[in-house]
Amino acid sequence: MDERDELAAGSAEDTPRFGQLRPLAASSAEGWDHEAHDFTPWLAENIELLGEELGLVLRLKEREAAVGRYSLDLLLEDAQGRTVIVENQFGKTDHDHLGKLLTYCAGTEAEVAVWLSESLTDEHVAALEWLNENTVAGVGFFGVELGLLKIDDSRPAPRFRVVVKPNEWKKRARPEPQGPVEPWDWPAFGEALGISQQRIEVGRALVDRIEAALRDRGLPWKTAFRKGYVGFQRSGGYNVLIVDLYWRRAPRLAVKIPAPIDELGMPDPFPDLDSSWVEAEREWGWTVPSVSAIPDVNRAIELAHRLQPESGPLRLPDRG
Repeated sequence: MDERDELAAGSAEDTPRFGQLRPLAASSAEGWDHEAHDFTPWLAENIELLGEELGLVLRLKEREAAVGRYSLDLLLEDAQGRTVIVENQFGKTDHDHLGKLLTYCAGTEAEVAVWLSESLTDEHVAALEWLNENTVAGVGFFGVELGLLKIDDSRPAPRFRVVVKPNEWKKRARPEPQGPVEPWDWPAFGEALGISQQRIEVGRALVDRIEAALRDRGLPWKTAFRKGYVGFQRSGGYNVLIVDLYWRRAPRLAVKIPAPIDELGMPDPFPDLDSSWVEAEREWGWTVPSVSAIPDVNRAIELAHRLQPESGPLRLPDRG
């Protein structure tokens, strides 16, 4: 073996074959900045990741849903039409959040309750197991731990670990759906969700025009198909624009901004379309009844680009 071969062999021996897998806390510097303002909005827009771990197909109904004097983190619905609630908590579980979970469960008549925390204490694991054994039939409680995993210098990946699940959950879990459900695409919208072809035609035209405009502007927002809608996401998986096929009378084009445009002192970019503001999701949207009614999508892109941060969650404006 000559000198070059010896150097090559030594280099190969010095390089590890595998990377090192490291767990990280969700609230660490490489995770989410804030449970309510950062993690909950991210989870709402990526709820299918949690659903995969629970064995459920989940659809977001409302974020920060009012339950009496309190606000539930996520109000969801599964493929069987059951009400699902999620209570998030950074750090270790505590009695305060257990009380909130039970309050929200009663207030929404939930059939599935999920307590999501960085660390479930033994006492609260026992409490959830007791609830699964002693509460009303048909109501189930999940305890799920949240963390991050990272290999060497890679980007961290979210990790959900189910610690507690309802008794006989595998037997009672939803049956396999008939027809395609995931991955979502245009045919699945029609076949699995029953969305009309007229709505799909409008939605598809909107998505095509947005994608073309993003390419022209050089914006790296990614197209993400979800149950009943198509989102355009910036870095971190945050939705920026939405094309909602489920919306009331007709499809809706919506932009995520921190407050209504009149409060921000900006004119309505589409005054000829019916508009709506969804406070919980901070979505300003416009109903698009037909392909011929599709507006200049560049106005929505410009609005979102101007008001969305480059990274992290969308933050409320300072009203002080």
